[in-house]
Amino acid sequence: MNTKPMHEALIETNSAGKDGVACPECGSKSLIEDVHRGELICPDCGTVVEHGAFDFSQERRAYTAEEIENRKHNGTPITALTDISWTTIVRATDKNASPQLKRAVKWNSRMSWDKKNFLMAANEIKRVCTSLAVPRLVAETAATYYKKMQRLNVMRGRSINGFVGACIYLACRMSKIPRSVDEIYAQMPDTEERDIRICFRVLLDELGVKLPRINVAGLFPRYASVLGISQETTIVAEKLLTALEHAKNTAGKDPKGYIAASIYLACKQTGEIMPQKQVSSACGVTEVTLRSRIKDFQFGHHA
Repeated sequence: MNTKPMHEALIETNSAGKDGVACPECGSKSLIEDVHRGELICPDCGTVVEHGAFDFSQERRAYTAEEIENRKHNGTPITALTDISWTTIVRATDKNASPQLKRAVKWNSRMSWDKKNFLMAANEIKRVCTSLAVPRLVAETAATYYKKMQRLNVMRGRSINGFVGACIYLACRMSKIPRSVDEIYAQMPDTEERDIRICFRVLLDELGVKLPRINVAGLFPRYASVLGISQETTIVAEKLLTALEHAKNTAGKDPKGYIAASIYLACKQTGEIMPQKQVSSACGVTEVTLRSRIKDFQFGHHA
C-alpha cells in the first residue's frame, strides 16, 4: 500500500510557472510548492528554494454565511464611534522641509469645530455608556443621533453634554433598555438635568422619532434589589402593576411612582414591613407621589 507522508499531503505540486527552476543543492527540477507557507521545496534533499512567495491563485468560492464570514479580509466595520480618526495625517519629518510644507502640516493638525465637537461628544458617550453598563449598540446609536443633529445645524449655543445625555436616553428608549434620565444625569455631574430634558425635546422635534412605550416591568428587578424584598413580593408587585395598566391609562406619568406604589402594596399583601419613606427614597420619588399612586391603584381596583 503506497501512502504519502503527512507533510506531503499538505503540499500541492506546481507543474506550471516554475519551469527552469532547479534546486541549487542537488539540481532536481521536480520542486513542490507549499501554497499555505509560500515556499518552494525540493522533495529530494529538502532544500527551501524560495520562501515568502505570493499566492496569485483564485480563492475558493464561499457558499454559506459562515464561510463568507471566515474568509473576510477587512477589519471591524466602521461605525459612528470608530470613523472619527479616519483622516489623512501630513507630517514634516525632515528638519530641512520647506516652509510651505510646515505651514500645510500646521493647518492640517487643526480640526474643524464640527470634528472637535463630535470628538468630545463621542468620548463622553463612550464614558457614560460604560458607566451605565449598556451594550455597545446603545453607544453607537447615540453617536449616530448626535451626528444627525450636527448635520441639522441646531446645536450651536446649546450644551454638548445636554445633547449627549439626550442621545443616550433616546438610544436606550429605542433599544428598550430600562434606563431613566436620572441615572444618566447621575453619570454626568457637570451637566444640568434641565439641559438634558430640553435637548431631548429638541431631539424628538428635529428627528421626528416615535418613542416606544417604557417597559416598566424591566425596572422592577433593580428597585427590588435595592429594597431587598423577596421574589414573592416582586411577583405580586408586577401582577398589581399589570392589572392597573389594563384597567387605567398610565401614559404620561413617571413609571417610578407606579413601581413604588405597587411594591408598597405588595409588601402589605405578603406581610413584609416596608415603610413608605424607604420605598419612595429607593425608587426616587416623594412620599406625596407614592400616596397619590396608591390612590390610583385603589381606584383602578374598584373600577
